[in-house]
Amino acid sequence: MDIWLIRHTSVAIGPSYCYGRSDVALADTFHAEAAAVRAKIGIQGSQDALAPVITSPAQRCTRLAASLGGQVSEDADLWEMNFGSWEGQKWADLPRAAIDSWANDLGNVAPPGGETLTEVSLRAQRAWGRLIQLGTETVYCVTHAGVIRVLLAHLFEMPTGRAFSLAVEYGGCTLIQVSDLPPKLKKFNL
Repeated sequence: MDIWLIRHTSVAIGPSYCYGRSDVALADTFHAEAAAVRAKIGIQGSQDALAPVITSPAQRCTRLAASLGGQVSEDADLWEMNFGSWEGQKWADLPRAAIDSWANDLGNVAPPGGETLTEVSLRAQRAWGRLIQLGTETVYCVTHAGVIRVLLAHLFEMPTGRAFSLAVEYGGCTLIQVSDLPPKLKKFNL
């Protein structure tokens, strides 16, 4: 079984803003980026995608998922990390001491009213279990950088707190083969 972990395309909000759970709009480059994603995973047209497409409920993911064709289903466990009261604020405007405390222990410290990275990982692992149980030859999973990072950390036995060290680009496509155990990372962040 091949599972593609696909990050949504670029967003309209700049990188200076914190927007994990916020449902932000996509950049004007969406159509070109979606075409590039389809090319990376070998889908020529929507009729080519017969595999299940499982997506985060965020519009930045559902739009890309719909462009892949196939049967699209939402999974709330694929939402990005909840940054609580930091959502929608500029990173530079957040209290430095709070950011440092969080950054020093991502696995156990949550932004005010948000989630720890460990909580995100547990959610993502539940979603992963459902993906595997689909039992199809290929599954496309459209989600967020944080979810992809914690899944890779879990699958390849990295400490959860180190997950943020993995670079996952907008429109990045990662292929994991789960026919055998342990899973094999076939392609990363195409």
